[in-house]
Amino acid sequence: MRIGIREFIFLSSLFFGTVFITNDARANSDKAPASESAPVARLEPFVVNLSRFDQYLQTTMTLQLMNANAAEKIKQLMPVIRHVIILTLSGKESADILTTAGKKYLIDELRDKLNKALTQWDKEIVAEIFLENFVVQ
Repeated sequence: MRIGIREFIFLSSLFFGTVFITNDARANSDKAPASESAPVARLEPFVVNLSRFDQYLQTTMTLQLMNANAAEKIKQLMPVIRHVIILTLSGKESADILTTAGKKYLIDELRDKLNKALTQWDKEIVAEIFLENFVVQ
């Protein structure tokens, strides 16, 4: 399998705990993106217990940002972002998030909660959330 430089950098980030900001969003979404060249922030993977402690969720997300200025804010506010996401995910039951409708609802809920938390420091930052990996066990 041959990977490009961006994929190599992203895979390396999983080991070193960094966030990459890029102008290249490669995920699919039902909604139109904020802009064709809108920057994205790929987050480190999340592994959280669901509300039933015998199940967990492993997911990787990419945030599509409103503009390039938001990229620096995302780096600065990463602890807030991870906190909001972890609290939201850990309150879910697997039945709520296994369906396509459940995932879409989760994406909308996360975007709303992130923007609400981040607007304390700035205006709305997150345009869209893309789930790159989503495993419930």
